[in-house]
Amino acid sequence: MTEDEHPHPLRAAPPDVWDAVRDDYLAGMSGPDCCRRHGVTLAALRARAARNGWRRADQPWRPPHQLDPWDEGMELEDRIGGDMNMIDFGDLPHVASSRMARAILRGDAVGALRWHRVHQLVQEDDEELRRWIETEDLRQRRAEWEAERDARHDAEDEAEALVEAARDSVESVESILESRPEDADL
Repeated sequence: MTEDEHPHPLRAAPPDVWDAVRDDYLAGMSGPDCCRRHGVTLAALRARAARNGWRRADQPWRPPHQLDPWDEGMELEDRIGGDMNMIDFGDLPHVASSRMARAILRGDAVGALRWHRVHQLVQEDDEELRRWIETEDLRQRRAEWEAERDARHDAEDEAEALVEAARDSVESVESILESRPEDADL
């Protein structure tokens, strides 16, 4: 079978693809992930890395907790400026779901199941927090309504007391006026 007869002739990837593969590989992305992302074979990557001296050991050290530049959590961490107190827990299910999808694409069933469980737990926690906030909001609104109602009742009671005091005063004045002789000068 000649090259013309082969349904998918093999061609080398262009240099710009290999530059991107090298950058991702040296940044810490796994060989299989680099291959999937850029459409090259793992054997070709390993051969090129050996031939051109792409050694991760020669790269600067990165702390293990630092996110990879292509990780979904990187955008979230940038947005909150590293302040974990600023995380909106509604964003975490997306990160877990994206990591689950990446694990599935890698063929990492255990990793996919782990991230699926993390996704479920984070989503359940987020929903519970939202329910709690709604409940607290309702409690606060009810307390405000009850305080307004009590203030209204207190004002009504005070108004009734003033009306009653005014009636008593009028009755008192009327009884004094009735008990006086009619010919008395005022």
